[in-house]
Amino acid sequence: MARTQIDKWAEWAKINIALKFTAPVFWLVIRTARSAQDPDQVSANLDILNKFLMIADTRLAANAYIAGPNFTLADIQMGHCLFRYFDIDIPRASFPHLQAYYERLCARPAYRRHVMVDYEELCVTD
Repeated sequence: MARTQIDKWAEWAKINIALKFTAPVFWLVIRTARSAQDPDQVSANLDILNKFLMIADTRLAANAYIAGPNFTLADIQMGHCLFRYFDIDIPRASFPHLQAYYERLCARPAYRRHVMVDYEELCVTD
């Protein structure tokens, strides 16, 4: 697999998934008391994120991993957001290939040990 493909997809995931999920969705849901959350803003931010998740879903229809057939750095960049994306209470569009990819990541012991960690201390409650 060409190193340029790995770098391309790692950067793509950082700019289009991590940056469009972490502050615009995750922080608005987890770091904001439920009574102060703006569901319309979260929904608008999810609409933006979904455009990029659709690209990932299409890519994953033809590839086991985001940069190709093998697990790479690009999957670390992409995959670290997915645990929280699939774990928090938000409406999610149907992305079957992304879901299957996430399940492949969850099957990896290192992913479970290092990514699927408790973030309860980040949560703000009413």
